[in-house]
Amino acid sequence: MNNTNDRSLSVIVPVYNSSEYLKECIESIINSNIEGMEIILVDDGSKDDSYEICRQLAQVDDRIIVYQKENGGSASARNYGLMRATGSYIAFFDSDDTASSAAYKEAFDETVNKNYDVGCFNMIIGQEIITCNPSLCIWKQFIESPIYMHSLCNKFIKRTVIDELRMDEDLIVCEDMLFCAKIFIRSNSIGYISSDAYLYRMVSDSVTHATDCYKKSNDDMESARRLELYYDDSDNDVDFQDFVNYRYQIAALRFLLEPDVFSISEYKKRIRNKDAFRLLNNKTHRFLCRCANNGIGIIPNMYIYLKRLKQVVTR
Repeated sequence: MNNTNDRSLSVIVPVYNSSEYLKECIESIINSNIEGMEIILVDDGSKDDSYEICRQLAQVDDRIIVYQKENGGSASARNYGLMRATGSYIAFFDSDDTASSAAYKEAFDETVNKNYDVGCFNMIIGQEIITCNPSLCIWKQFIESPIYMHSLCNKFIKRTVIDELRMDEDLIVCEDMLFCAKIFIRSNSIGYISSDAYLYRMVSDSVTHATDCYKKSNDDMESARRLELYYDDSDNDVDFQDFVNYRYQIAALRFLLEPDVFSISEYKKRIRNKDAFRLLNNKTHRFLCRCANNGIGIIPNMYIYLKRLKQVVTR
C-alpha cells in the first residue's frame, strides 16, 4: 500500500465469532471498488471458523490483510488494526454489518474531494435511516442523534487527525462514543454526507446487548469523566457541559431502571447536581432525575422500592 496516496483507505474490521456474516460483510466492502483500499481483518481470538474464513478471503484478494491475536475485545482489535494501517484515511467496520457498496464509495469520494477531516454518512437499521441535524452544534448532535454520532462505522477519518489517539480498551461500552468525541474535538472540518452507506445488523448477543448493567453504568460515567479531562476548553463550552452531564444522567438512570442489581446508595453516587436531566426524552426519567438532583430523594427511593417489590411478586 502506498501511504503517500492521499486517497488511500484502511478499513479495520475486528472479527470475533463472525463466521455467519463475515463473508457477506467483506464482499460488500470489496464491491465498493474504492481504489487504494486495504481491508485489515483482526481476528480477536475467535472460537469458531472466522479466522479460516479470513484466510480464505485473503487468498483471493490481495487487498485483504489478516491478523490474529488473543481475545481482548473490540477496542483492542481496533487499536491493533490502527497500529498496522497504512491508509491516509481510516474507516472502521463491524464484521456482522454490510455496506451499501455504491453509496459507501460515494461517501468516501465526497470526503476526499471536499477534504473533510471526518466524513460522516447515514446508517440504515431495519427500515429506519439514521441521520443527524448538521445545523446543531456537535454536542447537541451527540444528545439528539446518539447512534449516528457515537458510531465509528459511519465515518471516514483522516489518519493525521487520529495520529497517536487510541481507544480505551478497559471500557466495554461507550469506548466508541469517547473516541468519536475526541476525534470531533481534534477536527477542523466535518462533513455530513447524505449517502445511506452503512447497513447495521441487530445481533442480540453482541457485546453491547450482553454486557451487564453495572458495567454499562460505570463505563457511561467513566467515559464522560475522561472526556472532560481530554477537552481543554470544557469549562468554557456550555453545550459540552450539557452533554457530559447528560451522560452522567444516563449512567444514573441505569441504576433506577435495574433496581434488582443496584442499591439506592450506589444510584445516588451517580447523580450529578446539574440540571441536564431536562435533556432526557422520557418524562418519567426526567422527573426522577429532577427529584434526585433537587434533594427529593424519597421519590426515586420509593420508585426503586416499588419496582423491587413488583419483581419479587412476579417471580
